[in-house]
Amino acid sequence: MVGQRRKHSLPAGVLPGSPDEGVEDGGSRVRARAPAPAEESSRAHDAPNETPADQARSLVERLVELNPDQIAPVVRRLLPLGNFALEELAKSFPGPLWRPSLATDSRLPRPEEISATTAALAAFEGEAIPYLKRLMRHSSANVRYYAAVICAAYTSTELIEPLMQVSLDEDRECRRVALHLLSAYQHEPVYRSALTELRRCASDIALPLAVRRRAISALTQLRDESSAPLFVDLLSDADRGIATACRVGLRVLTAHDFGFSRDPWLRWLSERGHEIRVQWLIEGLGDSRANIRVLASRELWHLTRFSRELSETAERADFVAAQQNYQRWWAKNHVE
Repeated sequence: MVGQRRKHSLPAGVLPGSPDEGVEDGGSRVRARAPAPAEESSRAHDAPNETPADQARSLVERLVELNPDQIAPVVRRLLPLGNFALEELAKSFPGPLWRPSLATDSRLPRPEEISATTAALAAFEGEAIPYLKRLMRHSSANVRYYAAVICAAYTSTELIEPLMQVSLDEDRECRRVALHLLSAYQHEPVYRSALTELRRCASDIALPLAVRRRAISALTQLRDESSAPLFVDLLSDADRGIATACRVGLRVLTAHDFGFSRDPWLRWLSERGHEIRVQWLIEGLGDSRANIRVLASRELWHLTRFSRELSETAERADFVAAQQNYQRWWAKNHVE
């Protein structure tokens, strides 16, 4: 199992309760930790009979008004409050943004770059994961989006299933972030199980058409070659949008295009379906259509880093030469 990156040194504590619980129950425990001397004076201003929940609420109310260089003392006081602090942070998430994430950003922002609340939540590391899972099911697309963004700070298989759910989100940016992050988990067994669930969603006629189309798009963007037979079956779906999405998916996965007719696709699957995707793409380099050749070249470069992708202006002879190089490379490095 992939571990979680640890960016902060945290005191020992308890994990939060179930992510489905609406509020913290009376049995929650708080970490016992003596306050640092520098924090004693600020604690003197707290009401003497404040409960841990009251302390957490007060601290979070103060936190959201602070600038990036002011939050450290408050975060240090939130950490020993455990679940009580996490509940309050989740309620105010993501809080006032220091800098909104933009679609044109070349990378996802780190939690400490987004807002005081996101920075504090990420400081809890693994303890925050159940809360992130809950926030990714929130009714607000803004909340779901930033909860997904924070997942980039983790490497935990616990996030695969919720990220797969976000890959079906009605919000395009939520889907984009989830699909980007899921690529890091492709060798995990839980990831493969989640892909199986996406295939079920794509084929389930009881689900809304929009959800089915998003599932097909997610499978395509995740380059799930095992979806090829399903996409061929769905070419005959009653909804033209489903059929079109499957044809696009087949083109991306296989670097071939036999249109909407299932028969040529079924013949091709019977002949080449046992091969792996790299072999399909190598064959696609020799296609008579320039767009298919370019697609095959681009996908092969991303998969293998063996030969740089060719541009749309390249001659067909260049693609044939690249195909021959790939064939020699494949024969040398992938002996059955």
